[in-house]
Amino acid sequence: MLITSTLDSAQEQLLQLRGVQTAPTADVARRLLRGLGHSAGLIENAWKRTALAAVNGGVSLEEVARWVDMPVEVLREMLTAGGQEDSG
Repeated sequence: MLITSTLDSAQEQLLQLRGVQTAPTADVARRLLRGLGHSAGLIENAWKRTALAAVNGGVSLEEVARWVDMPVEVLREMLTAGGQEDSG
């Protein structure tokens, strides 16, 4: 819901740029990029948590890597970068 709301807001702001502007272009672009950057961070966190949950639930890392269309080693590094590394 938050992502959809952010995208709707971004679309509205872009439409304002085409017509009568309510704010300078740089201000609108700054707000838009900040909102999209925040949303991108939320999406990245969500897919990483989902991928980790799948692996922890018994799905092979190779299968999850296929689902997210990335090499197994890259996915392994991304999932272990947050302190999830095995100690052995």
